[in-house]
This record gives sequence, C-alpha cells and structure tokens, in this order.
Amino acid sequence: EAFLQEAQVMKKLRHEKLVQLYAVVSEEPIFIVTEFMGQGSLLEFLKGEYGALLRLPQLVDFASQIASGMAYVERMNYVHRDLRAANVLV
Repeated sequence: EAFLQEAQVMKKLRHEKLVQLYAVVSEEPIFIVTEFMGQGSLLEFLKGEYGALLRLPQLVDFASQIASGMAYVERMNYVHRDLRAANVLV
C-alpha cells in the first residue's frame, strides 16, 4: 500500500534530473516501469572501473545534478526520505 502511494507521487514528478516513472502494475507481483539508466546506481558506478577515473569537477557536477533534482522535489512539497548513492541512478 505505501509503495503504491509512493509510486503515485513519483508519476506526478517530472524533472530532467529525476528518473521518469512510466507505469505501475499494482497487482501482485507489483512492478514499476521506469526509464532505462544504463550505468545503474551511483554507488556501483563509483565503485566500478570508471569511479577511480573521476575528478573533482565531475563529482561536483554529479552533486549539482542531484541537488537540482532534490530542489525540484522540495518545490513540489515532497521529501525523498532515502537519498543515498545506492538510490541515485546514472
């Protein structure tokens, strides 16, 4: 129930720095369909082969993009509640 309510909120949010939610299957098993993010989570990306190659300007750019998305969420009067690298998709 809580997950489905959260999915309904996600469907309303539209911002270039947020993963787009396309559909929700509310019958068991519950599925969500989102845009494809080819690099997976930011956590895994940073731990992977490319993570060691990143320099400060690129990391600051990542942080800026995340902040932009979260500022939009705040403007829409929502709170993410679980913002962490494992939940950021790249």
